[in-house]
Amino acid sequence: MQSFQSLLNKFNKSFKLEDGVVISALRDRWTDLVGKTIAVHTFPDMIKDRQLTLIVDSPQWRHHLDFLKNDICEKIERYGIDDLKFRIGKIPESKGKIAKAVEAKLTEDDIRYIENTIKNVKDEELKETFRKLIAHGLVKGKKR
Repeated sequence: MQSFQSLLNKFNKSFKLEDGVVISALRDRWTDLVGKTIAVHTFPDMIKDRQLTLIVDSPQWRHHLDFLKNDICEKIERYGIDDLKFRIGKIPESKGKIAKAVEAKLTEDDIRYIENTIKNVKDEELKETFRKLIAHGLVKGKKR
């Protein structure tokens, strides 16, 4: 008889859920892994064949990241990533809204609290709504 863990691993591999778990973990820790400056200009988009595709917000940053590629790969190798691919595009808005919330006097602990609170919400629209509500409540509470 197979253990539950063994069955779960087979299920994850069959439906390629492992990459989804890894990308979610990378997104949650992205700023800690690469630093605030790089994180503002990049977003982990997808993983395919152990290669992480990063969305980069400008050609200049894409060029700059070419020089940092090996350093970034070293920082994320524990997630099973061997290579990076860069794609110029728009950084998803939820990341931008949290950045604006930082300007609105949210601390790093506040942002971590928000992201940890909503990390299990599957629906992206609902997740964004919760993100806004919690950030608003935290900022409003600080004004009192």
